[in-house]
Amino acid sequence: MSAQLILNPLSSKVTSKKSTQWTEKRIGDVCIVGNGTHAKMKRVSEGVMYLTAKNFKEDGLNLSRIDYISEADFNKYFRDNSQALTKPAGGDVVLSIIGTIGRAYLVKPYERFGLSSSVAILRPNREILWPKYLYYWVKGPTFQNALRGIVGGVVQGYVSLLALKALSIRYPSLVNQRKIAAILSAYDELIANNQKRIQILENMTRSIYREWFVRFRFPGGENIKLIDSPVGMIPESWEVKRIEEVLETVTGDTPSTKKPEFWENGDITWFTPSDLTAAGTMFVTDSLRKITQLGLKKTKARIFPPYSVMMTSRATIGVVAINTRPACTNQGFITCIPTERLSAFYLYYWLEENIEKISSLSSGAMFKEVYQSNFRQLPIAIPEPKIHSLYVEYVKPFCKQIEILLAQNEQLRICRDLLLSKLISEEIDVENLEVDLDEEED
Repeated sequence: MSAQLILNPLSSKVTSKKSTQWTEKRIGDVCIVGNGTHAKMKRVSEGVMYLTAKNFKEDGLNLSRIDYISEADFNKYFRDNSQALTKPAGGDVVLSIIGTIGRAYLVKPYERFGLSSSVAILRPNREILWPKYLYYWVKGPTFQNALRGIVGGVVQGYVSLLALKALSIRYPSLVNQRKIAAILSAYDELIANNQKRIQILENMTRSIYREWFVRFRFPGGENIKLIDSPVGMIPESWEVKRIEEVLETVTGDTPSTKKPEFWENGDITWFTPSDLTAAGTMFVTDSLRKITQLGLKKTKARIFPPYSVMMTSRATIGVVAINTRPACTNQGFITCIPTERLSAFYLYYWLEENIEKISSLSSGAMFKEVYQSNFRQLPIAIPEPKIHSLYVEYVKPFCKQIEILLAQNEQLRICRDLLLSKLISEEIDVENLEVDLDEEED
């Protein structure tokens, strides 16, 4: 496939009049549709991965927090010969249908995991529908808009399998489906490669934090004296303070969803926990929904500066991310405003390292929540200023590279999604395009 085709979805070489026949069917006519188990699964420390809708992000799976079930339970509840489709297989498209709806993933042949009932399974009839084409159709605007139109539920949104089966899919010949899939896959391969680099960089910075501030193996620290403190043994020259003594923290709020003027044409970045779990990265730039200035004024939410450190504090507790632009959040967060002594890069990993202690502060009948007043009583070790400054100087280039790669991925997604829209709307005809086709799903 040409580089121009990969990089420029507006190229005249890829725009043409329709010349091929497309077919329209219901999803239920071309796919076997099921979902994961409705049984209450016992979690274990190791075993077979068990995924819920919370594990699905915009591009792929968020495996930072994985549940496991026993081999025996997997074999019991996810059988190949069960009457209803509950066990995902290679080439299936799995789709979140409860809570955060519409995130899709194409199962690879070698993958083995169980699913909760919050995830639907679409198994295409391969005689007429190429799995990777189905995956891109499900991610496309036509399907996603239709999906939003059938969401039920008041407290938590859901999509029924019956309604899912009734949604439409349009497709060309198998050969042209494979061409479309191959074109879009080129973008996803670039995104995936960048994601791997991001993961390596994040692991490097995490390792540096642990080496310096957990094991105390920082430059010049060979002969340091350790003393006991409320947070354990620390270097003698360090301090321990309560968070309320050294950090400003803020929470968020949600404008009334019944007031369109709080939401329509909003330009204020407003994060929810789903934005962080969907991103699954150290830095987050944008939110799915935005609020207006009026919406902000009518809530307790407040805008905090770039490079603050957000932590989810209710239901799903302890997902941490750094914002790269001014933002606010809903009520499911505690956000720490960094200082010269406690940088974003230090606080980010401090929160990660102490998540069990933080989670132990949670309470609540309906759902667990860490209250800001309790969080602010936590003790935090404050490194010697010169050590902290040296750490920031050391990890900042790695963190900057992460931001650059995330920005590249965002541009790749924009190009891919533009091309996706044009390809599945038949605005671009692939009939006469020469495209390398994969023989099998990878």
